[in-house]
Amino acid sequence: MPEPAWYSHELCHWHDPGAGSGYVPVGPGVEPLRQFAVDPDLRRAEGLVRASGVIDLFTQVTPTPATDEDLLLVHSRAHIDRVEATSALGAGDAGVYAHVNHHSARAARLAAGACVQAAEAVLADRFARAYCLVRPPGHHAEPDRAMALCLYNNVAIAARAAQRAGAERILVLDWDVHHGNGIQRAFYDAPDVLYVSIHQDGLFPPASGSVRETGTGAGLGTTLNIPLPSGSGHEAYLAAVHQVVDPAARAYKPDLILVAAGVDAGGHDPMGRMMCTSRTLHAMTTHLCALAEDLTGGRIVFAHEGGYSAWYQPTLVLATAAAIAGLPAPEDPFLHSLEHLPGQRALPHQTRVLDHLRTHHPLLATP
Repeated sequence: MPEPAWYSHELCHWHDPGAGSGYVPVGPGVEPLRQFAVDPDLRRAEGLVRASGVIDLFTQVTPTPATDEDLLLVHSRAHIDRVEATSALGAGDAGVYAHVNHHSARAARLAAGACVQAAEAVLADRFARAYCLVRPPGHHAEPDRAMALCLYNNVAIAARAAQRAGAERILVLDWDVHHGNGIQRAFYDAPDVLYVSIHQDGLFPPASGSVRETGTGAGLGTTLNIPLPSGSGHEAYLAAVHQVVDPAARAYKPDLILVAAGVDAGGHDPMGRMMCTSRTLHAMTTHLCALAEDLTGGRIVFAHEGGYSAWYQPTLVLATAAAIAGLPAPEDPFLHSLEHLPGQRALPHQTRVLDHLRTHHPLLATP
């Protein structure tokens, strides 16, 4: 079997949404502060994977920028032009809380290009699996606007590119702590893409990601939201994967699996209130790779999304990479601070949503 592939590019580290607080730019009442989601955190993550030797098990690929043809598979011409024009100014908001610098448009094309090229390569059996460690992230970007740090919807573009290359049915699993409104909107009426999101209930965007959002028209039943309550940890996430994601995937029978692999459900992340550990990410990744072996001939691509803990993100990325490479879970120096907490057990209020979905979702409910 071919080696897995690792897609990254130096210029992705040069994208910087600027000084602010969280995703809010400097302004009245907001003192300058190093922004979330800038290059040091992602550099440290890739550095740990490199220092551990895990990256040596991957074929390292330098992507090329996504073309207009690629971007237009999902986005409007006006959206692309706005990202390019705002970045050319050197600073500004390309959408809603989507601040950019001079390098951002190029970095965003590289991020989308990495995901497109990884999907195409996996479909062509050049690689067994792929991981795209890219920035800016993508799952909030809607067809006509950038949003919440996301400029182009990397995974959605990759899904359409995979179909352009011959795949018919795609499963997109999104386990970022925030709901992927952009991916959902891109495919809400599409029967050929199953979008499944495991996210913190009510976090962001507001009023997005309810269990009642199941698709429309020909796409009815191909959106599946799993909004877990804040404080959910290892067992609740694994229950979601085993009890809902797995049977939904087997019912849908995709040709390719794409994973929006955010790590901001980690227990130290300041942008969420979940308690996942590196063991959680490793276990979920391992299960998805095994699921791909059963359903898609092993074809699966993971794309990095959110992750905002400067100290814990590298460990979570390493755990994901180790699982893709078929290695055991790596050492986690922060595990002792999380694994003993009561919320790591699957509690009734956390798994209630799983029971509801198994009974009521169109893809899972027994006629």
